[in-house]
Amino acid sequence: MNKIKKEIISSATSAIEESQPGTIKQRYRFSPDFIGFSGHFPGNPILPAFVQILMALTLTEKYKGHPLKAAGVEKAKFRIPIQPDQEIEVACRQQTAGKLTGCDARLTVSEGLAASFRISFLVKEDGQ
Repeated sequence: MNKIKKEIISSATSAIEESQPGTIKQRYRFSPDFIGFSGHFPGNPILPAFVQILMALTLTEKYKGHPLKAAGVEKAKFRIPIQPDQEIEVACRQQTAGKLTGCDARLTVSEGLAASFRISFLVKEDGQ
């Protein structure tokens, strides 16, 4: 597992919960020294979009119990910049369509909806 995924997992402040069938949630808080803020941007750290997407991917992998391979990201909207020490709730609603499976992800902070996007995952021959 790469370093940034390990740091995302260790930054979780709650257990994974299934709020309704097919929808999982978990809360996170990143300290100012979190590797994801490195260089983005000096003096005004903002959580990069790729880290926000990786949070949803990592949450889904933990819930499913195995690694996933992202096939694409669609309908991405990043509305509120996420800064250090903000509590972030990541919610992923599981989706299935043909040979792809995925999740609709929403990242929320105290000010409101910070980001939303859909991640599609490749499905292995054995169904994982």
